Amino acid sequence: MTLLDTGWTEEQAQGLLDSLKLIGGTPDWKPEHLERLRDWCSAHQKDSTSIEGQLEFIAQELLDSFQAIGCFLRRAKTVEEAKDAVQPYVRRLALQ
Repeated sequence: MTLLDTGWTEEQAQGLLDSLKLIGGTPDWKPEHLERLRDWCSAHQKDSTSIEGQLEFIAQELLDSFQAIGCFLRRAKTVEEAKDAVQPYVRRLALQ
C-alpha cells in the first residue's frame, strides 16, 4: 500500500511525508508509539525499521485511530495545508 492507495492526493501525501521526516531505521518517537508501530508491523509482516512499514502504519493510524486528522488531511488542497493538517499527529509521535 502506498499513501496514494489510501485516496490521498499527491499534495496530501507529500505534506505528510515532509512532516514525518522519516529516514529509515527506528524513528525518534515516544516509546508507546514505537511499541504500537512494532506490534502493527509484526502482525502485518512488515519491517518496523523500513520507511515503507512506517508509512503503512501511519496511513492505517490516520484511517483508524486518528480519523479526525486523516479527515483534515483529506481536505487539504496544497502541500502546506497538508503539513498543517497532520501537525497534531506528528507532535503526538515525537519525543520532543
